[in-house]
Amino acid sequence: MSNETEYPDNSDNVLAFTKRFNENADIKEMLNVSKAKKGEVYCHHELIEINEHQRSVTCRRCKAVVDPFDWINSVAKKEANIAWELTSLRREIKSHREGLEKLKREETNCKARIRTAKAKLGADI
Repeated sequence: MSNETEYPDNSDNVLAFTKRFNENADIKEMLNVSKAKKGEVYCHHELIEINEHQRSVTCRRCKAVVDPFDWINSVAKKEANIAWELTSLRREIKSHREGLEKLKREETNCKARIRTAKAKLGADI
């Protein structure tokens, strides 16, 4: 007799949990378009160098040659966005100032009501 007991091999009935299951894997499979993984960081060409002799515009960070029209167009769009944000911020400041004036008027009215209420209470006593 041996000390080892023989167990039946039930490995067909065992589920292996060696990897994590993704609940949304079926959704990703249904997508027609998927984004590629980001390889390297995209340079926005914010720092440029203008070479008058070669008549070229190059990025100082990535050393890429930049199309002058595209760069000027992007700067113009940024300026338009800044102008739009500035006008909206000025409108917001104006509305906050009007609200502040209303609150100041309300404060003076409340102080006057408190004074008249104190005067009436003082006269009644």
